[in-house]
Amino acid sequence: MHPDARPIRYFAQDESRFGLKTLIGRVITACGVKPIGQWQWLFKAFWLYGAIEPATGESFFLQFSHVDTSCYQRFLDEFSKAYP
Repeated sequence: MHPDARPIRYFAQDESRFGLKTLIGRVITACGVKPIGQWQWLFKAFWLYGAIEPATGESFFLQFSHVDTSCYQRFLDEFSKAYP
C-alpha cells in the first residue's frame, strides 16, 4: 500500500421521516345522531438523513424539513466535507 493511501471507509445511508399526526377524538351522541364537532388535522414532521459506518459506529446526521434532490445533494456535500 502506498504510504499516502487511506483505507476505504464504508458507510450505510438512509433517510427517515419523524412526525406527529393528531388523532380525532370520539364524541358521544344519541343513537342515530351524527356527531358534530370541530377538529383540526395537524401534521408536523421532519426528515433525518444519516450515514453510519458499521465498523466503528461513527455517524453523520442532518435534519431537513422535506425530501428532494437539493436536500440530498446538500447532505452529500456536507458529508463529503466531514469525511473528505
